[in-house]
Amino acid sequence: MKLATLSAALFFHSFTYGQNIIYKQTNKILEYNYGVVDTAGMRKLSEIEKIKYELKFVEKSYSETIFQNYDSEFEIKIDSNEYEQSWMKLAKRYKYTNAGMELYDGNNTLMKTIAYTPEQLTARTEKKDDIRDNGFHPGLVSFPEFAPAVITQLATQNVIVTTLPTGEVKVVDNGETTTYNKAKNTIVTEFTNKDGVKCKITDGYEPYGTNGGYLHRIQKSERQIYSDNGPCITVTKLTYYNDYNIQDDGGLMAKASDALETVTVFPNPSDGVFTAKVQLGLNRTISSVKVVNLLNGSVTNIDNNGQTTFLVNLPNLPSGNYALQVLTSTQKLLSVNFIKL
Repeated sequence: MKLATLSAALFFHSFTYGQNIIYKQTNKILEYNYGVVDTAGMRKLSEIEKIKYELKFVEKSYSETIFQNYDSEFEIKIDSNEYEQSWMKLAKRYKYTNAGMELYDGNNTLMKTIAYTPEQLTARTEKKDDIRDNGFHPGLVSFPEFAPAVITQLATQNVIVTTLPTGEVKVVDNGETTTYNKAKNTIVTEFTNKDGVKCKITDGYEPYGTNGGYLHRIQKSERQIYSDNGPCITVTKLTYYNDYNIQDDGGLMAKASDALETVTVFPNPSDGVFTAKVQLGLNRTISSVKVVNLLNGSVTNIDNNGQTTFLVNLPNLPSGNYALQVLTSTQKLLSVNFIKL
């Protein structure tokens, strides 16, 4: 789970007591922050800038708990911070309660409470309702598949997809370049931010269970910046996510996966030759695929070759309205209507 995602999620949680826990996730977050500076560049830095770009190591513990009424509690505790200056007086623990965000010092003494804005309170309520209705997904990712028909469709939206000789897939969209390497389980994103600074983010993942997606394991964030005396620094942050422990007594992950399961076809309408893409939940597979004529109920079985993205080649179907139906390993039926021209 990316730190940016974690930070955004901070405002979505409430604190409660005396309830059964139906979901809990804990893990360690290790951060290394440093600036790579050449000798000439270091001489350009002021003393204040040198402090800013010293190597800093931060170890955090992350905990998120969801209770029976779908209220949740979120906490990040900073266990260590090497090179921290005493005058910084940084908070060591951040806890999100009904009253707001609580900040504690190293002695676990409450330093201050920051009240939520009306927008944050609304977001917290919406998050609770969403967990109740759709379950909870702890930030697992999946690697996209780029079948030829998908690439053609994206090209109409000015998104360029290129498969490199290394097997990596490069996607260029609105000035942002993303490179997927499924063999190494890495995703690299390069872009220029609103301040004109070149940025590069490399994310590494590991599989979670069988067909369960990928858990975030490492992120390397790099950006070119300027000192008072000109360009000289590449700021780098390495973040490691360790010791994942996910307890899901309420089946919230399975419920979230059910909500995410879909089947789509493109192009639609078509001449009977089209690509189908099935999104499955955790530990799910496809049991069967069929095309149903909505006028007379006739059925044509489809062999998907064990793939979640596959070609349907039925050019001899009579013109009309049809449904592509996918039965999952949990006996859930996914269906999408399409038109044969």
